[in-house]
Amino acid sequence: ISVLISNGKAKMNFQTTSHTPLLATTHHVLPLKCIADRNQPEWPRPVQSDNKSNNNLTVVIVTARSDFAYLPATMAALLSHLDSRRITEVMLLVPPKDVHLLQPYFSGEYKKYWPWTVSIVPDDILLKHIKTDSYRLQMMFKLVVAQIVKTEFYLILDSDCVAVWPIHVEQLLHQNNASSLYQSIYKAEDRSGHEEWWIESERLIQGKLESCVPNDKSKTSAIGVTPIILSRTISLRTLCRLQKLYGDETFLTKMANWALSPPIPEHMWTEYTLYFITGRCTQLFDTYHIDDSALLSSNSMPKVNFYGLSIWSDKDWTKENQNKLIDSINNGLRWRQKEIDEANGQAIIDTSINGHSLFTVLQGRQNVTSKVYHQYFYPLYMKYLQQQKRMDKLVPMLEYMAQEFRN
Repeated sequence: ISVLISNGKAKMNFQTTSHTPLLATTHHVLPLKCIADRNQPEWPRPVQSDNKSNNNLTVVIVTARSDFAYLPATMAALLSHLDSRRITEVMLLVPPKDVHLLQPYFSGEYKKYWPWTVSIVPDDILLKHIKTDSYRLQMMFKLVVAQIVKTEFYLILDSDCVAVWPIHVEQLLHQNNASSLYQSIYKAEDRSGHEEWWIESERLIQGKLESCVPNDKSKTSAIGVTPIILSRTISLRTLCRLQKLYGDETFLTKMANWALSPPIPEHMWTEYTLYFITGRCTQLFDTYHIDDSALLSSNSMPKVNFYGLSIWSDKDWTKENQNKLIDSINNGLRWRQKEIDEANGQAIIDTSINGHSLFTVLQGRQNVTSKVYHQYFYPLYMKYLQQQKRMDKLVPMLEYMAQEFRN
């Protein structure tokens, strides 16, 4: 037990029988209130307040001390590309023991210089667990954070998600023609790429996609991975379903310890597969989401992908991909400058291309270290920011943060 605690990371290959109460207990801090749904009694719905914004966006970055070395590049990229219009909050969800490390950069004097409200949220206000920075708990936080976001939609990022193109909420949230609700775009992917995730998530949530989706359309159109926009309503409904199945006090502990999944890392439930299954089985997914390809048939805007060329393993880190990413970053920064110069920072549509990607994912768990960020990408954003008005306070602060977290 002492070795496990000092290691600081919960292991993905824990056997259920080896758990102890000290390491296994996970519980809600904020009670999850659910009520029966008249039409679907087996899928209870959350009791939600109505004081949430439907057409704004919250950005949630789930991070921890081990990833802080990546954070200066992540924040510099957002400063360059994230249009502050319709952004309610940028939330950094971190373990409580790491909060003090970020406070000097996002609170106090610097708080007023950020173009959006930045909040550092200790994750123990949501869940209590001794291994709060474990991988499985980070997945759980991406659903449970729906209890505190103030908007219907929230964009989930990790520290290794770097913006490469201007980000405007009006390109991400579109009003449903049949109602006053908004729908967020999503990146459709073939579920066969990670079939084992879907099998385990179906087993956990006790619902199969083929029984919820006519003609099994889910086989060809499923949800992707981080970065992604989630609906608060569907996230909470996912948790309500699990709470109903496994009990108020135990379902989070079972999720946190793989007690409902085999201990093989590839064979595990994931937060987004659980979310997608719930959305389809409750017929809510198409209410809150729209496939970006459906938008192309109704307007002439280029397709927006959440992520494009990314480094998922060290095998992807080739000289060719390095150059492509550098070109992509420079092209995005030039276009953002055009928007600032010609449209006061509002979106300008580039009709010369069929689509563009908003982020690249530089997978930190592989051999793509933070040194790569600072050597190849971080200087490109800092050069751009140094030329912008009202960045004279944030640029030196980012440089200091980069220096501190590199050490």
